[in-house]
Amino acid sequence: MHFLLYDLIVIEGIGFKVEELIRAAQPFTTTRLIRKRGIVLYQSEIPRSAFIVKKGLIRAYTITSSGEERTISLHAKNDMFPLSWVYGETPNTLFYFEAVTDTELLCIPKKELLKTVMTTPALMLVALKFTVNSYTAMLLRVTALEQSSAAEKIALTLYYLLIKYGIQKKPGLYTIDIKMTQSMIASLVGLTRESAAVNLKLLKKKKVLTYSNFSYVVNKQNLERFVSEDSFKNLKLS
Repeated sequence: MHFLLYDLIVIEGIGFKVEELIRAAQPFTTTRLIRKRGIVLYQSEIPRSAFIVKKGLIRAYTITSSGEERTISLHAKNDMFPLSWVYGETPNTLFYFEAVTDTELLCIPKKELLKTVMTTPALMLVALKFTVNSYTAMLLRVTALEQSSAAEKIALTLYYLLIKYGIQKKPGLYTIDIKMTQSMIASLVGLTRESAAVNLKLLKKKKVLTYSNFSYVVNKQNLERFVSEDSFKNLKLS
């Protein structure tokens, strides 16, 4: 009963903290510095370790048959990758992983990472909540790509970014805690940079967001109103 109550408190309370996992795995970690545009992992490569972003930004991407790069996901501070390999679902990496900025990574041998996670229920919950958060965000990502309207593609992509990196600065106003160019947003939704720019201006006019110097502030209520999804208002953001 005590164990179940403890689980409930952790899950419903203050939320997961990847820092706890990083501290526990500290004896096994090494640090790797990756310069901007440096490749961390190649598609189909067998990783030597798992990675946790300490500072900077990583993007996972694939290359289409026509040679275009398509961004799959972004990984910022405290994000762990590649999860499919870490948990044994794939023997290698599914995508390319590239540093968007100068990036500092923590490298942890897979065996030691999993052993650390399994040591205590609290660390298992940390790993579980990180995975659930990533899963929820990716559901929004898929939903965004299914939209026929470019503006709605971008709006729901903003929701994906809110779940992963949203920080509430004022009631209802969230800053996306990564620096993004319009080209990066375009790559996330499969649009041209010009189309992304036009539709970002539309969302700004609708008071869904404001942006300057690669920083984006989102009005969560106006975003939910724009995509007509009242059910999203109960989603817990990072």
